[in-house]
Amino acid sequence: MGLDQDKSVDSVHLEATPETTNPTDMKDSVCPDEVAGSAMGLKVALTSYRNAMLYSLFFCFSAILWGYDMQVSGGLLAASEFRAVFGYTEADGTTILPAEWQAAFNMVGTVGGMGGSLLCGPLSPYIGRRMTLAIACVISTGSIFLQFFAFTRGVLVAGKLINGISLGMFLVTACAYCSEACPVVLRGITIAMVNIFVVIGQLLGNCLIKAFGGRSDNFAYRIPFAFQWLFPVILLSGVFFCPESPYWYVQRGRHAEAKKSLEQFQTGGSIDSWLLEIQETVRIEEESAKSAGYLDCFRGTDLRRTLIVIAVWTINSFSGVNFVLSYSTYFFQIAGIPTSASFDMGVGVTAVGVVGNIGSWFVINTIGRRALFPGMLVLTVIVLIIGILDVVPNYNTSVAMGQCVLIIIWNFFYDLTLGPLGYVICGEMSSTRLRSYVVSIGFFTQNFWTLIMTLTVPYMINPDQGNLRGKTGFIFFGFSVIATVWTYFCLPETKGRTFEQLDHMFEQKISARKFSEYDQRPHEA
Repeated sequence: MGLDQDKSVDSVHLEATPETTNPTDMKDSVCPDEVAGSAMGLKVALTSYRNAMLYSLFFCFSAILWGYDMQVSGGLLAASEFRAVFGYTEADGTTILPAEWQAAFNMVGTVGGMGGSLLCGPLSPYIGRRMTLAIACVISTGSIFLQFFAFTRGVLVAGKLINGISLGMFLVTACAYCSEACPVVLRGITIAMVNIFVVIGQLLGNCLIKAFGGRSDNFAYRIPFAFQWLFPVILLSGVFFCPESPYWYVQRGRHAEAKKSLEQFQTGGSIDSWLLEIQETVRIEEESAKSAGYLDCFRGTDLRRTLIVIAVWTINSFSGVNFVLSYSTYFFQIAGIPTSASFDMGVGVTAVGVVGNIGSWFVINTIGRRALFPGMLVLTVIVLIIGILDVVPNYNTSVAMGQCVLIIIWNFFYDLTLGPLGYVICGEMSSTRLRSYVVSIGFFTQNFWTLIMTLTVPYMINPDQGNLRGKTGFIFFGFSVIATVWTYFCLPETKGRTFEQLDHMFEQKISARKFSEYDQRPHEA
């Protein structure tokens, strides 16, 4: 890669100013590890780069809408006024929502998310992270308007579809921005914040349904829809006060603006080394490949990186998250818990998820990304036990209660490991040149598997179909075993690595299990 292996970090002298530095003249420069914070302590990084952390958190805030929409969609189906407006009334006065429309209502947001994710791939590199977020906010605001004023099924489904597009854009933009705005030591933590905001959104959705779902007028569902307006308004009000990604500026040759952006991220000290590291990373990637598009994600060394992102989001669904969390209330009711209390426990499940996410910050920065392996081991064992409990003789409410406890424990370990790590791996695995495209592919994969599980899991679990109940755990146990084996052999450790180091390691085809042992000093190509 044209880097001097024998130079130490302390021997680097940065004599040229970033504005006048030509990246092509830096072939012999060394990217110091502390430039991106890999040699920096967490406390020092939080002090020196607190602005970068705060700006990243602002972008992560958009993920609340994803979690909120997921939870509200399912919760509103149980609201009597919602069923009265969008369903039909039987002779005995019972209100029914057509099954086909329910399926469309539940899935159309996921379909929109797939489209929004793919849209971000070419859009974000062209207009930047800030403008992409702003466009997503405008789309979200309009789609909420449709949902709030909808009195027909078609209009409501259209609103959900359009809103899904904005939700996919929110997740892609947040992950890409966090991966480029923070030093290495903070990169994993900030990207993981995307997942905690998703969980917070789910918690808010549960609370709003609990608070207003029992109303006897149409505000039972209109208030939960209207509450979504709060988030795009906040985001639109602040997005243009955030600095743009310095990588985006450098890729366009706007080095002076990149320097100003970095000055906003860092509190005190020189940002020259950080800018030189970004310039060198972009230069090397542009020398290796001139084009950037979806097809490029499946060429050369980028193929392996893209497949890792696809695999991680596939593992996410293979773990059984759609089965365990989507049907937690179902198990609570089987255990004999009253319906109202079941919904309260559903809120408790998401609250435990918040606790798990907070714990994941320690896991990400100490154990690293391969913490996904022990996490998958625990999740695999739990779904197996859930299945076993369903076939014990004399199945009763006590056994069902045991399954409920296991669901809560499963959710804790999911949000401690697999949940946030999926976002972290997605955000930092790709090359800088293709980041928007690979992250887009990742979230397209996530939505694709969510769609598949939404279609298939009800047939496994419902009494009028497969009637497997907790025995569905056996199916996801098999999937989880495959996922766990893949994680051990194929998932590289990217903790503490600069993007330039990762580019080099993938070019050298380093084994996934040897990533953590590889010499972190820059090497010659």
